[in-house]
Amino acid sequence: MLVLAIAAVTTLADTQGRARTQTLRGSVESNGTGLPSYEVSLFVSYAGGAPNGSVIGTATTEDTGEFTIQYQLPLTLPSGQRPIFFVMAEDGPAMLATVFGTDPTHLSKVVVNERTTVATGVAFAQFIDGRQIHGNTYGMINAVKMAANMANRKTGGAGDVLSKTPNGTETSTYPTFNSMANVVASCVAAPKNCAALFKSTTPPGGTAPSTVLQAVANMTKYPSNNLDDLFALSFVKKAYEPALASNNKPASWLLFIKFTGGFYSERDAENLMNGPGNIAIDEQGFAWINNNYVPQPAGKYECAGLHLMKFFPWGQSFPNSPYFGGGLNGAGFGITLDPRGDVWVGNFGFEAPACADGTVPPTPAEKIPATHNSVSVFRPDGQAKSPAAGYTNGRIWWPQATVSDTKGNIWIANCGNDTVTLIPRGNVQRARNFTLPGTIASPPNGEIKPPQSPNLKPFGVAIDPKGRAWVTGNKAHKVYIVSPDGTVETPNTKGLVSWPMGIAGDSKGNMWVSSSAVVNVPCVDPAKIRLGGGRPSVVLFPADGEPYNGKPQQFIGGGLTIPWGIVVDGNDTVWVFNFGYTLGEFVERSVEEGLEWPNTGLSHFCGVDTAKCPLGSNTVGAPISPDTGYTSDALERITGGGIDPSGNVWLTNNWMVFGPLHLSNPGGNSIVIVPGAAAPLKTPLIGPPRSFSKSPDQAKK
Repeated sequence: MLVLAIAAVTTLADTQGRARTQTLRGSVESNGTGLPSYEVSLFVSYAGGAPNGSVIGTATTEDTGEFTIQYQLPLTLPSGQRPIFFVMAEDGPAMLATVFGTDPTHLSKVVVNERTTVATGVAFAQFIDGRQIHGNTYGMINAVKMAANMANRKTGGAGDVLSKTPNGTETSTYPTFNSMANVVASCVAAPKNCAALFKSTTPPGGTAPSTVLQAVANMTKYPSNNLDDLFALSFVKKAYEPALASNNKPASWLLFIKFTGGFYSERDAENLMNGPGNIAIDEQGFAWINNNYVPQPAGKYECAGLHLMKFFPWGQSFPNSPYFGGGLNGAGFGITLDPRGDVWVGNFGFEAPACADGTVPPTPAEKIPATHNSVSVFRPDGQAKSPAAGYTNGRIWWPQATVSDTKGNIWIANCGNDTVTLIPRGNVQRARNFTLPGTIASPPNGEIKPPQSPNLKPFGVAIDPKGRAWVTGNKAHKVYIVSPDGTVETPNTKGLVSWPMGIAGDSKGNMWVSSSAVVNVPCVDPAKIRLGGGRPSVVLFPADGEPYNGKPQQFIGGGLTIPWGIVVDGNDTVWVFNFGYTLGEFVERSVEEGLEWPNTGLSHFCGVDTAKCPLGSNTVGAPISPDTGYTSDALERITGGGIDPSGNVWLTNNWMVFGPLHLSNPGGNSIVIVPGAAAPLKTPLIGPPRSFSKSPDQAKK
C-alpha cells in the first residue's frame, strides 16, 4: 500500500551541511506566446502548517517569457509538514500560476500559463486565501496530483486525464476548463478585464479577490455566481480550444472529471466497474467503492458484482485493485471504513432475474445466484478478512447502508426484513438484530421471500453524536432512531418524508434526509419508480435543542431530481446526489418547455450554521445550487458519493441515464470527481462529520 510520508524533510546540502543553491527554469506564456517583464516568485507553502508560506526566489521574465530562479530550501522542516511549491507570475493585476509538487529539484523546466493557473486555482480552491495557500496535509498533497489531471506543468498543455477519453470531447468538462482559461486570458490581455474578473468573482456578501488565483478559486467555491458576466469574459480572448460555444453557457464553473479506470468509455466485459454504488474515503483520501454488477456490454444481463475497488485520491485506479473474495456479492449502497481502517461492504445481491434463476449462460461466476445475506470485510491492503460466504451473523437480509460508528460498531440496514443489525465493535460473533416497529412478521431466519414485500425497507443510516443510528424507512416513509441497546424511537415526520433514501448528519447532530418522492427500492420485490413526478426534497430533523423546537422541516429546489445519497461538508452545508429525472417528469417538461433530456445535477443547500452560507442563501435549507442543480453531461444517475480532505466531491455514476427504460444491464461504468467544490472533511467519515480547524495544527487527525 502506498503511504504518503509526512516525516521531517531534509533537503540537499553541501559537504559543510549548508543548503545547496538550486535552479529553476521556466517560461511564462499565454497560449504559447512568451510574456516579458512578468515578476516571477517561487512560493513555498507548508501543508499541515500555519498559513505562513514564503517566497524563496524571484526573477523577471525576459522578452521570450523565460526566467531563471536561484533559491535555497531550508535544511529541515517541522515534523508533519510537507513543502508544496508554486510559481506565481504577475504583471500589474494579471497573474498566472502553477503548482509542481513537493520537491522542485527534479524539475528542469516549468511552464506557467492560463491553463496551469486554472488547474491550480480549482484543485486548491479550498486552500487559497489571498496570497497564502494553506490547509491540511493530505488535502494539500493530493491537490497537486489533481491539478496535474487538468494541466501539464512541464508543457502548459491540458492534462491527459482532462483532454482524453472518457473526458476530452465526450463531455463538456474539457471545454468548460478551456473557457475558464480564456477568462484568465482576458485578464492577461487587458487590466480592465482583470477588474471585471475580480468584480464578478466577489463572493456574495464578501470581499473582492486580491489575485487572479483567488478569483479562479472563487469560481469553484461560488460556481454559479455572476455566471453571465464571467461567460462573456471567456470570449474576449479565445486563447484555448475546444471551449464552450456562445449558446452553451454552463450551469456552473464546476469541473466534473470522469474516471472509468483507464482511457476508455465504451462499456464492455473488460471494464473496471458496472454500477458503482457508494464510496468510503480513508484518512489519506484514497477512495473505496463498491460495485453492483459484473462488468458487461450494454444489453447483457446484469449479475451480482464480485469485486471491491480502490482509487488514488486523484482518481487513478490503485495497483492490484479491484479486490475479490470475502463473500462480495452484488454490493448495494453499503460501504464503510471502521476505526481500524478495515472496509465493510453490505452484500445486497443486485442481479437481474435471469441471473437469479440461473438461466444466464456466459461464465461460471455469473451462474451463482446472489445470496443477499452477508457483509464482507477487507483489510486496508485489500486482503479479505471475511470467509468465502461473507459474515452472515445477525439476520442480515438484503443489506443496504453499512455504517461504522466511532466505537467500531457496525450498523446494517436490512432492507429485506425490516430490521437493523448491530455488530458490536466489529465482532461478528456478538451480532444482534433489532426489529423496527411496523415490520411484517418474518420467519426465524428473517427471510422475507418473493412475492411478499418488506413493509418498511430500511435503507440509509447515519450516526449522531450520541452514537445512535438514524435509519430511513424507504417504504414506511419514516425515520427511525436506534440506540445500541435496541431501543427504537420514531420521530414525527409530519408527512414530509416520501420514499426516503440517504441520510446524513452534521457536526451538531442535525440529520438531513433525501426524500425521493418516487423510488420504492428494489428489495425482495422488483424496482418500482413512479412515472409521474413527485415532490423531491430534503428534510431536516434538528438535533435536540436545535432550531424549530425539534420539528422536521422540508426544503425543495436546488435542482433536486430523485435525491438519493447525501453528505454534509466541513462547513455543515448539505450536498445531495440526484438519480435524475423520471420518464414522467421528462415528458411533462419536454411538452411544456420543449426540452431535450436534461442533464443530471448535483444539489447544494445551506445547513443549520447559516454563517457559513453565501449571502442570499443564508437561511437554513436555502438552496445554494441553481434551480437546475450543478448539471453536467459527465453525470448519469448518481446514487452515492463523498467529500475528501481536498474538498473534492466524489460521485458514483451508478446507472445510465436511460437505465430504467432498459431491461438489461443499466449500470454505469464511471465515477466523477468535482475538484475543490466543498469544504474539506477529515476522513474517514465515522460518526458525525469533522472539519479541519483554522489553527496551525489543522493537519492533526
